[in-house]
Amino acid sequence: MRRIGLNMLLALSLIGAAEAHRLDEYLQATMIEVKPDGIDVEIHLTPGVAMLPVLMAVIDPDRDGRISPAEERAYVRRVAREVELRVDGVPAPLSFIESNFPALEAMREGLGTIAVKLRTARNGHELRFENRHLPQVSAYLVNCLAAPSDGLVVSRQKRDEAQRSIEFEYSFSAGAGPRPRPAWTALEPFWPAAIGMLLLARMSVLIYRAKRGERAAKISSQSLGT
Repeated sequence: MRRIGLNMLLALSLIGAAEAHRLDEYLQATMIEVKPDGIDVEIHLTPGVAMLPVLMAVIDPDRDGRISPAEERAYVRRVAREVELRVDGVPAPLSFIESNFPALEAMREGLGTIAVKLRTARNGHELRFENRHLPQVSAYLVNCLAAPSDGLVVSRQKRDEAQRSIEFEYSFSAGAGPRPRPAWTALEPFWPAAIGMLLLARMSVLIYRAKRGERAAKISSQSLGT
C-alpha cells in the first residue's frame, strides 16, 4: 500500500509539472531508486515544442537536422557529466546503463521523451543528487522511490526549491539484501513516470495545436479584413 501511495504521488507531481511547464521549457524528471546492491538514477528529459530548436542546437552540432547514434552518445555523456551523485559525502561515479531517444518527429509534436539510465554500485547511509544540465531553459523534478520489498527506509528528505537537488538518509532493515526480481516488478517504479510523461506530451500537443489554430484564425481574419 505504501508503494502504491508513493507511486501515485509521483505521478501526480509529474502531472502537475506538465500543467506548469508545457511549451517553452525542458522538463527533466529524475527518479532515484536505492537498492541493497547499488543506486539507479533514471532521467526523463522532455522538451516543450518551442524548446526543441534550442535542444537541437545542443544535440545536433553539425546542424544536419537529425540525431545520429554518435550524437546520441555524446549527449548522454554530457547529461552524465552534468549530474552529480554523492554517497556519504563522497562522489559516486555513475555508469551508463542504457538510453532511449524518441523519433525526432515525435519531439516536434511534443510527444518525445529522452530517457537516460545511470547506476552506481556504491552504497552508504546518506545520498545527495544534483542536476546541473541546461539550467537556463529547464524545469526539474526529482524523487526517491523507496521499495519496501528491499527493506529500504528513507528519512530526512530535502529538496531545493527548483527540485534540481535532493538529499536524504536511508538504511536497510535487517536481512535485506540483493534478490532477483521479475522483469515487470523491476519496471514497476517507472510506470508513474511513463504516465506522467504521456500526459505531459498530450497536454503540450493540445495546447500547441490550439495556439496554432488561433494564429491561423487571426491571420485569416486579417486577410479578410484587407
